Amino acid sequence: MNIKFSLHIIGNFLKYLGLLMLVPIICSLVYREDDLWVFITSALITSVFGVTLELLTKTKVRDYEFQRKDGFVIASLCWITAAHFGAIPYMLYGVFTNPVDAVFETIAGFTTTGATVIGNIEVLPRGILFWRNLTQWLGGMGIIVLGIAILPRLAVGGMQLMALETPGPTHEKIAPRIVETAKRLWGVYIAFTVLLILLLFFAGMPLYDSIIHSFSTLSTGGFSSKNLSIAAYNNPILEVIITFFMFIAGANFVLHYGLFRGKFKEFYLNPEFRFYFFITIFALLIISIQLWADDYHSFLEALRFSSFQVLSISTTTGYATTNFDLWPSFSKWLLLILMFVGGCAGSTAGAIKEIRIMVLFKKGYRELHKLVSPKAVIPIRVGKTPISDDVVSSITSFFLLYVFIFLIASLLIMGIENQDIITTISACAATFGNVGPGFGKVGPLEHYGELSSFTKIVLSLLMLIGRLELFTILVLFTPAFWKK
Repeated sequence: MNIKFSLHIIGNFLKYLGLLMLVPIICSLVYREDDLWVFITSALITSVFGVTLELLTKTKVRDYEFQRKDGFVIASLCWITAAHFGAIPYMLYGVFTNPVDAVFETIAGFTTTGATVIGNIEVLPRGILFWRNLTQWLGGMGIIVLGIAILPRLAVGGMQLMALETPGPTHEKIAPRIVETAKRLWGVYIAFTVLLILLLFFAGMPLYDSIIHSFSTLSTGGFSSKNLSIAAYNNPILEVIITFFMFIAGANFVLHYGLFRGKFKEFYLNPEFRFYFFITIFALLIISIQLWADDYHSFLEALRFSSFQVLSISTTTGYATTNFDLWPSFSKWLLLILMFVGGCAGSTAGAIKEIRIMVLFKKGYRELHKLVSPKAVIPIRVGKTPISDDVVSSITSFFLLYVFIFLIASLLIMGIENQDIITTISACAATFGNVGPGFGKVGPLEHYGELSSFTKIVLSLLMLIGRLELFTILVLFTPAFWKK
């Protein structure tokens, strides 16, 4: 492992992150608001720091062979530095006086969590809100995947870096070179974003709102420019469009790339996608029936709200069209379970992922079968593809570690902060799974601003660890990692 080499890559990364901070200037100029200087200053600070770090750690790539340990350090530092430097615009403009709040908001952006500490979003200038949603869009497909696509330095060891950032236990290449894979994935991502912008605009949403909501929909981020989220528009057509694109964002983008190439069969032949589709339909029908029986005037009305919220939670987007915190207990608990399941591997969604749940079910079935036939050899398959015992073991470890970290964080917040159990459990589940809103004090019509700085720090760590699939950051805290 070469720390100098890793810091050189981080400097290169920050240089370009600073340039991206100039994009919201367009909004500042168009709407003639007073946040222009904020982004110019933030871009200068970030880029100058990046260039300085790059020069101080200058090294030749050919002189050093990329190692796996470097990948863990670079992936973790890219996300941590992005979270801290991305908070500069918020602090300069005075959105927050507490740096913890600024970093929390930025981490929620880049990790596409959608948990906010801003009480009144609508008073902020459009440039600030644009940056807020741009962080989600950049984090959705992955800031490292973007770096691999456009930065030569990050292409070194690109496969390892991409594997550490891309959600899911398996990582598919759609081109011989990893740089081409990254470019094609981002190409699909951009194409869907442009299409969604146009659809929302022609459905009646203002252009600015269409752009930022497209950013947070395709990234499954959930940030909105409205205090009431999507409920503020009260437009069923917009809700249908966003619901459909949330479903798209929750599916594997490798499948979407195949769709662009005319490979339509790949969707229904893919076992994880079929499982994802089944879970989604099952959950929205069950909740629709309960809402219809409990309070709603018609089944169609219940279906309208349940389908949006089920897709919003299961894809870890976090939008809201109604206060689902007031729903019957069974529906709320089902939404809480969906916060843990998440979307497909290779999607922009967070949480455990559908394919891991599938493998765990199959592993459980195999263990039951072995009780009857101890000598039977029963391979675990996803579709026709056999899953190696190493991958099964890794998925089992991931699940156990996920539950363990969730429980420790929940007990820590409840014990030290004396928070109520509903708020604590849902806040930890919603941040760890990169969902956003929970229940109680962090419900869909509330925010995280009332929580203490300690709680926000714990939840910020959960967002980062969850987005980087646990092991990427946690391995840095093991003694074995630092041994030569």
